[in-house]
Amino acid sequence: MEPSLINKLRWRCRRGMRELDVMLVNFLEREDTISSDESINTFQLFLDSSDMDLYSWLTRRSIPQDIRFKKIVEKMLFKP
Repeated sequence: MEPSLINKLRWRCRRGMRELDVMLVNFLEREDTISSDESINTFQLFLDSSDMDLYSWLTRRSIPQDIRFKKIVEKMLFKP
């Protein structure tokens, strides 16, 4: 994977809310997060979501309607 793309994604993971920052960056740094072009594109779309949506999903207050985002949230919450 191109280092500049990783750096851009890492920067996009910084939301200004510490809880989100930690969860998003940790997820990005997992080996399987960006294993294909499709997973990269999906993660970029996920990051386009509002901070409040991300926070709500990652604190289990709501569930994303988009099945791709739901899979990301499940991986973030249930994978060590």
